[in-house]
Amino acid sequence: MSRKRKREPSNPTKGLNQDGQVKSRASKRSRGEVDLSLVQVYEDLANEDEEIRLNATQVLLSKALVEGGSDGDQPKKVVVRLIRGLCSGRKAARLGFSIALTEILLQLFGPSKGKHPDFMLNIPDLLETLDLQTRVSGNVSGQEERDHYLGRLFGAKAVLESGILLSKDAEIQHWHRVLDLVFEVAKKKAWLREECGWVVYRTLQSLKSQNADATYVREIIDRLHANSLTKTSEGAAIWVFVLTRFPSVKLPKGVWHHNSPLDRKERSTLARVLKESALVESQDEKISQKGSWKPSLHFAWNVIIAVLLGQHDSNGISKSEKRTTFAEFWTEAVDNGLFAAAASRERKYLGFLLFQKMLQDTPSPTNPAVFSKNLVSCLVNQLAAEERYLHLAAEKSMKVVYTRVQKEKELAVKIVDQFASLDGHVDFDALLRTRVIEKLLSYTHVDAWGEIASILANLVTRPQVRDDRAATVRRQSVIDQLVSVFKSRLSLETTDTKPISEILALLAKHAYFEVKSGVGELDKIPQPPVSAESREMFRSRLTSCLTHLVGKCPDPAAYPYSVICYIRLREETDDEVVPLLSTSSSVSKVIRQGWRTLENIDAKGKSAEGPEKHYLGTLKLLLSLTILQIYNGEADAVNVLNELRDYYDSLSKHSYDDEQSQASESMVEILLGLVSKPSLLFRRVVQQVFSASVKNISINGLQPMIRVLRTKENLSGQGEMFEQSDEDVSDGEASDVEEVSQKSIASSTSHSEDGTQSGISDATSSDDSDSMEEAEGIDGELAEFDKKLAQALGTRRVDEDPAVNSQDESTDEDMNDEQMESLDVHLEKIFRERKKAASRRGEKKAAKETIINFKCRVLELLEIFIKQRHSEEVTFKLILPLLNAIQTTASKQVSDKACYMVREYAKLCKGKGIPAFADTDATFAILESVHSEAAKEGSNAYHSACSQASTLLTKVLAAKDRENLRRVVSVYAFTQERFLLDPKCKVTASFFHDWQNYCNSSRIK
Repeated sequence: MSRKRKREPSNPTKGLNQDGQVKSRASKRSRGEVDLSLVQVYEDLANEDEEIRLNATQVLLSKALVEGGSDGDQPKKVVVRLIRGLCSGRKAARLGFSIALTEILLQLFGPSKGKHPDFMLNIPDLLETLDLQTRVSGNVSGQEERDHYLGRLFGAKAVLESGILLSKDAEIQHWHRVLDLVFEVAKKKAWLREECGWVVYRTLQSLKSQNADATYVREIIDRLHANSLTKTSEGAAIWVFVLTRFPSVKLPKGVWHHNSPLDRKERSTLARVLKESALVESQDEKISQKGSWKPSLHFAWNVIIAVLLGQHDSNGISKSEKRTTFAEFWTEAVDNGLFAAAASRERKYLGFLLFQKMLQDTPSPTNPAVFSKNLVSCLVNQLAAEERYLHLAAEKSMKVVYTRVQKEKELAVKIVDQFASLDGHVDFDALLRTRVIEKLLSYTHVDAWGEIASILANLVTRPQVRDDRAATVRRQSVIDQLVSVFKSRLSLETTDTKPISEILALLAKHAYFEVKSGVGELDKIPQPPVSAESREMFRSRLTSCLTHLVGKCPDPAAYPYSVICYIRLREETDDEVVPLLSTSSSVSKVIRQGWRTLENIDAKGKSAEGPEKHYLGTLKLLLSLTILQIYNGEADAVNVLNELRDYYDSLSKHSYDDEQSQASESMVEILLGLVSKPSLLFRRVVQQVFSASVKNISINGLQPMIRVLRTKENLSGQGEMFEQSDEDVSDGEASDVEEVSQKSIASSTSHSEDGTQSGISDATSSDDSDSMEEAEGIDGELAEFDKKLAQALGTRRVDEDPAVNSQDESTDEDMNDEQMESLDVHLEKIFRERKKAASRRGEKKAAKETIINFKCRVLELLEIFIKQRHSEEVTFKLILPLLNAIQTTASKQVSDKACYMVREYAKLCKGKGIPAFADTDATFAILESVHSEAAKEGSNAYHSACSQASTLLTKVLAAKDRENLRRVVSVYAFTQERFLLDPKCKVTASFFHDWQNYCNSSRIK
């Protein structure tokens, strides 16, 4: 039962002042108003917006120290309130309250403390208040305990940052007490140890900037040692900082060898400390590990690495051989620590963060030690697949690399060199389908390509593997990267051609020579030896580079000629290499004669000018590549070289213009032989040579190309064109014409504008017909195969066996050994014939594709001819061959290309481009032949081309003499008569529509 509180006796003087008058309530109301405003200030101090917190701090200082300056109790209440607020976990209360506490302590105890004489709190009372308000007592929850420890740490931080302990009124005991508060928290709560260490480290930095007495520093080290925290990450960082920045401070003995964590004998210990491993400080005490992992780097890494890289003064550290180097530290602590095979994913993640920081912040990110073996291996493995746990961390690391390289392009070479120096890791782009090295090379400046060539040359010579097959794969990967970036990045306009020459020399050396001995990085003996497969690869990549150069270089012959000169020079003067080319005496004689011819052309070209100089340059290019083909083992190249020599000899006996006209046919024959090869290089070279000589090619020179367009697209056509003998060429000849190369059709690019859809439709129907006939042929072969197989086995097909429907049971007698052997002979013969039939189908398909590709390349040459000589009469001779090619080919690619050429020819013949001719009758003969062609059956694209050709010839005839139109009208009238009366005439109505449109536009008005 509760007891009632006794009423206090009334006090008649209560509420009266010393004068006996009633006290005024204004002061109480005023204090109430101030309290209400401070409530809002405290609320703002906990706001998550930093700007609001800083404004609230200014308001608090104003209200507590200015408005409440006459009341000495007001600042004390504010200080106590701020200390209590440090233990709050609400929003950003600790940050805001700690900043406010730091500022108010600086005002109350700092230089301006004279302005607050009534302040009723000294430093001992302040520290006692901090201790009491943040002390954990009683049975409290875990969260409340954490809040109080955090409040104690933030309070100590505010006191230390305010600098009041360095004032004259402060004593060293006060410094001891604050340090004890910090180290007590660090020791009791391992998860707060890093924050405690950071507070102490920042205090040391402040002491250094203020040139404070070394006693304060010595007390920090003594307290650190007394609390057994020296061999922790925080302790090591603090110790190294004191050692480097306060060399006069005497450090405790027996903690580290030579009093330095950076001593070589302490390398493994320091690595374990930074990994947060548990270390025994004494026999009685063991430091506990931190209870949780943080996805951020400890500040100790930055402190130690900065000292090792020489970014900070290290007056206290002897630079003798006893001090560990950065490379040794990185290998022990990072490569064998964070990236060890048994390291956890969390430690490897921290390793990637450290790697990124090195690349971002340090002035020497390309220190060789940074790209250590285990780190690069982990980086490569994590980049290999997106599902890897640390794939994103590895990708971010490479993005940091790219960003740094983009800013400092000279670093690209060094970083590539680091990758290359680690067991040839430069080839992991090919192994893991990444583009790391390719991107790095793409950032490289052209001036650094000499260094890149040297680095990759070393990898080609010494791929750092022992297995021959692995060496072949690695060499190919390295060269592919070199060639890829060579094509995409290397500028051909630069005056420095040395990088290009070095790359070509590297490829030529390993393609055509065996290195026996050598001096220098580019001439080491390859280990393992270069395989035949690798040499073929080198030749292929050399051809690819030359193709790129020929297509873009101002002087196409310069680099092929330099390669040939390099080969010849090493053959004649270099005893360290052995040529791989082994030829007969006759072939060697042809090569020597080719050398002399090439030298003569080079000498003559230097003094020539104009078209002659250009033409000699193309001959120089052609001869250089032909000799290179001989070194590649092409047997036909010897005959081509002889023909080129004969051609040049005949050319040199006459003037340039005269001989060009006479020798055009032989030159075209040579070019056709080269363009028939499946080589992009020769395709470009032939086009350049043809373009240089096209102005003097006569109708006789065009005949070889016209014959190609008339060639059948089958085995017989291939045999006729390439002089192949095949005893079975005539077999299945009719069906060969209908077989269409699906690959050619799929890769074709249509140029037609008129009749495109119908052309596609016709090609599709032709494809369907071809497929049906091919399927019927295969079905026939299968039926014949079944028949022969049944005869050999003495059986019948199920649907032909009467015993299947009979109810009588019969049994087959077993065959004896002789019958089985006889049966084996028959079956072997049947299957051999079956295999031959399949091979024959493949040969037919290959022959068709060969002829179609050959025709396409010939059409490209004729296109060059038409563009340069469209205004001459000789070009008329190409109209009928082009129409015939459109009408007879089974390839849409050939048809579209020929249609495009007829249309472009018609567009070029306008205005000043109208061709001039002498023989009117011959031109009318061509027009009549075009009308005859138009009467044949063909696709819409074919009939459109006929109409365009007819209109073109009509314009040409009218341009010479308008009276020629009377005869043209007669030709059209005869064709229209056939259109009306002859059912075999396939002329389309659009043919006459185009004629009518021409008449409307050309009639005299």
